[in-house]
Amino acid sequence: MNFLCFGDKNNRSILFIHGMASTAMLCYEPILKHLADYYVILAEVDGHSERTDELVSLKNNCDEIENYIINNLSGNLYCLSGFSMGATMAVEIIGRGNVNVAKTHLDAAFLTKMGLLTKPYEYIFCKAIKRIQNGKAIPKFMMDAVMGKDNNSIIEMLYTGITSNTIKNACEFVYRYHIPESIRNYKGVILFWRGSNEQYPRKSVTLLKKYLPAIVDIEIEHMGHGQYLHEHSDEYANKLIEYLQS
Repeated sequence: MNFLCFGDKNNRSILFIHGMASTAMLCYEPILKHLADYYVILAEVDGHSERTDELVSLKNNCDEIENYIINNLSGNLYCLSGFSMGATMAVEIIGRGNVNVAKTHLDAAFLTKMGLLTKPYEYIFCKAIKRIQNGKAIPKFMMDAVMGKDNNSIIEMLYTGITSNTIKNACEFVYRYHIPESIRNYKGVILFWRGSNEQYPRKSVTLLKKYLPAIVDIEIEHMGHGQYLHEHSDEYANKLIEYLQS
């Protein structure tokens, strides 16, 4: 795993975890210019950068993020922000309670167990990524159903160097993820964003509210998966800063 750092370490800290099959920079570089008053850390998940090895375990990557916060920030983080897979990892980290996180920002966290559909979904996801890597299109009806109508953000944010093993190991964690009971002890503030055209994040926030009823749930109109972050990055950053300053 690798960490990219920007800004003055004496400022309030924000650590971002990107989505599956993308990279930290593809997801978050457009919003960095808005966060000059913060110390920004971008976590590069294994297998999602040329600077990292192939992913073996997202759980181990959560361990590494915890250790980074403990060793470099004295165990205290102002805000933990994750998108999609990264948001699932963020839930795991605050649920453990090993580091102090004042604010959590979850963008389209995937917390719904797929059960018997896990393996078929892994297979379909790997095949879809391989098609994109080979310059072939994904049928529009499939993209609309999974990512939201007319949403190409995930394709445009794709890390083309990702391997099938990395995707499978990431899916094993995300599609079988179980929210830990200990997350009920989290004392920070949680903001959950989800596009109105996303089905699984809607189910995920409903599930998370059973553990943390005070969670702030915001639906972004007409947005699919990753679309707000990718296509409206300036507005995304400004809304995030409002939350950080509130």
